[in-house]
Amino acid sequence: MRDIVAHSYFKLDIEKIWKVIKNDIPILKKQIKEVLNDIK
Repeated sequence: MRDIVAHSYFKLDIEKIWKVIKNDIPILKKQIKEVLNDIK
């Protein structure tokens, strides 16, 4: 998705981007925190 946003290959689907922000990023944030705690 980054390439599409950065280079505007296609028309951006704002709803799809918002779903990623609301759904996927919080999950990814939690997983990153768990990994960081594991390597401490």
